Amino acid sequence: RWLTIAATATTGANLLLPLGWRRILTALSNDLKSGRAVRLWCLAQTGRYLPTGLLAVVSRVQLAAKEGISKAVTLASIAIETAILLSWSLLVCALFVPSNIVPTATRWIAVIISLLGLFVAPCFAQGICKRLSKFKRLSISNIRTRYLGAAVLLLGSSVAARALGSLCLAATILDLDAASVPLVLGAIYAAVVAGMVGITPAGLGVREGVLTAILASHFGLADAAAFALLTRAWEFIFEMLFLG
Repeated sequence: RWLTIAATATTGANLLLPLGWRRILTALSNDLKSGRAVRLWCLAQTGRYLPTGLLAVVSRVQLAAKEGISKAVTLASIAIETAILLSWSLLVCALFVPSNIVPTATRWIAVIISLLGLFVAPCFAQGICKRLSKFKRLSISNIRTRYLGAAVLLLGSSVAARALGSLCLAATILDLDAASVPLVLGAIYAAVVAGMVGITPAGLGVREGVLTAILASHFGLADAAAFALLTRAWEFIFEMLFLG
């Protein structure tokens, strides 16, 4: 039962990511059909497991160029997408990670920064574009904040769906109860944030280490490590199935 829900949530999360990126392109005045956006995003995404993970960025830039989207716009869209996903992940992490791991004051600062980045920064996007227009290679003539707001919501929905899938996956292997749900959520997204800012491709090793370290005191080292490895394997398998 839990695996069925986890599979559905993970698939939904994987679909919402490229659709959110497509909305960012629309905000940057570049339209791309949904099917082609999903295909392009997924093909490029396979490169994130290679050393440095930069191949995923290069691949998306080259594939988007074949669709008539300039390299500057694609790079800008990837930067915006990464910033939105990092902000949502940081928000979930700050809300649920235990205070004995991250001080309460630090958590609330992270919450405020995340909320400002998600819901206030888009209002200033037009002004940022005008400043960037001074640089020829970074020139982005216009940005439509309505579509940027839609991208924020779509990518946030992906984060929420992935959180649900991860919790259901945890229920299959951990002695999970209502009291430990916030701990698991905080640990999962602390690992995600650490993986996003780390230097390893797709956060390999970093995410698993952070997740195990946070959960070990509550569930034991063996179960925490098993869950961390299962989460990575589950994510990889569904990414490959989704690509197929």
